[in-house]
Amino acid sequence: MSAAGPEIAPEGGLMRVPSERIGRLMDLVAELSLSVAETVRSPDLVGLELSHFETAVHRLMMIVREVQDAATDMRLVPVDEVFKRLRRMLRELERQTGKKIEMDIQGAETQIDKLVADRLYDPLLHVLRNAADHGLEPPQDRVAAGKPEIGSIILSAAQVGSEVRIVVEDNGRGLDRERILHKARERGFFGPDEEPEPAALWKVIFEPGFSTAENVSNLSGRGVGMDVLNTTMAALRGRIVVDSAAGQGTRVSLHIPVSLAFLDCIILRLGPRLFAVPVDMVAEIACPGPHDLPKLSAGGGQELFRLRGGSIPVCRLENFFDGMQAEPRSMDAPPQVIVVFQTSNGPLAVPVDEILDRQQVVMKPLVGRLAQVRASYGCALLGTGEVALVLDCERLGAVGGLP
Repeated sequence: MSAAGPEIAPEGGLMRVPSERIGRLMDLVAELSLSVAETVRSPDLVGLELSHFETAVHRLMMIVREVQDAATDMRLVPVDEVFKRLRRMLRELERQTGKKIEMDIQGAETQIDKLVADRLYDPLLHVLRNAADHGLEPPQDRVAAGKPEIGSIILSAAQVGSEVRIVVEDNGRGLDRERILHKARERGFFGPDEEPEPAALWKVIFEPGFSTAENVSNLSGRGVGMDVLNTTMAALRGRIVVDSAAGQGTRVSLHIPVSLAFLDCIILRLGPRLFAVPVDMVAEIACPGPHDLPKLSAGGGQELFRLRGGSIPVCRLENFFDGMQAEPRSMDAPPQVIVVFQTSNGPLAVPVDEILDRQQVVMKPLVGRLAQVRASYGCALLGTGEVALVLDCERLGAVGGLP
């Protein structure tokens, strides 16, 4: 490609454009979106009689939304670019482990953000190495267990709603619950008599330095691979789900947003603070009655939200975020609204004062000292010129809402 400009293909073909130009375009589209929203919500328009203004605004906002979607689509690439590199690496893993492995790739045409694709290879390689080294048994052990001599790894991708789901699944021995639990107890993650649920136990394999390998090899045993995966997924606003059955294999699912630039959110208000929550995380919105928020006498006084005969743990944002104090509520103040988030740890109830809006927001990462803000993906720039903190519901749920 010449430095003069993009490489032009024949009509109906493809045009190669540097990713920096697409990134610049997306930044301009984000600024356009904010500028339009600021203009149509200008206080200078209050009281003016504009007969066709609402119709024109609706049409303009629809066009801006389509431009956002088109700009996002321009940065999408097939996940096959990553999968092909992993397939080539499999031959090397066979040689190093002495195992026979076949890989089945599914959904390679699935589109992902180019920024995601650039960061996805190393974490997926760690998962693949673990599957080949720890998951799949040696050929003689597989035959003795009544399995095919050749081990199988399925690498698949699919778009589900507003996220891409990438799965690495093997038909090996599965995770060793007893060994992982023993190591987790040694590290202090669980008490000596505690028997955690599988979902809670599997999460410890992503802790820094955690490894059950007795010997360190060039493939695994250092306890850094899955930590790298966890760190990368957090940076990509993604989440990890692990499922394993003894003697049957392990399934690692990565859930990643399709776009990292724009996020469809519900805007919440608690006191003077604004928060944004990805729409996909909201399971329900309810108004609590006077007796729907009891506190347990044990467990540090954990507050619960009673909903249709069940109980959901409550996370009060004013208790979770440092420096945010709960404001006294007057007797005539409207009741708070409960937003129920669906997380991998189960539902989580969060009381807020008001549901303001649903809108596609421009995402900006938190940098510097702000990067230490807990349970947040970043900040959302709103059309009003205000800034909302985008909540990471998974991290809120991981600690049960307690600081």
